[in-house]
Amino acid sequence: MKARILIVEDEQIIAADLRNKLHRIGHEVVGTAIAGEEAIVMAEQLRPDLVLMDVQLEGEMSGTESARKIQQRTGAQVVFVTAFAGVFIRDPVTMAAPGICLSKPFSGLQLQTAVEAALALKT
Repeated sequence: MKARILIVEDEQIIAADLRNKLHRIGHEVVGTAIAGEEAIVMAEQLRPDLVLMDVQLEGEMSGTESARKIQQRTGAQVVFVTAFAGVFIRDPVTMAAPGICLSKPFSGLQLQTAVEAALALKT
């Protein structure tokens, strides 16, 4: 299934790499945001099937807070893409965040598996 995906990542080189990997596995990237507030607005306008969300973003809002709001408002699934996966263990509020976590660095196969798992949750 070809999915419409929004990338939320404040490091442009990582966002570009994600975009390329997603295109190679047959998905459509509908947009890229660098801050949580921007991601929420874009998700409401673009209605992606899936959001790839970094935990630490530019601006005041964290990726986990932004993900909660996006899921509430659009129903999009979330895959967290982070170098700080331990935050989900240390912080009970963050642990309650919706989604799957993919730890940086990751392979194309790991990304594909995470995307497919998240999309399967949506059906």
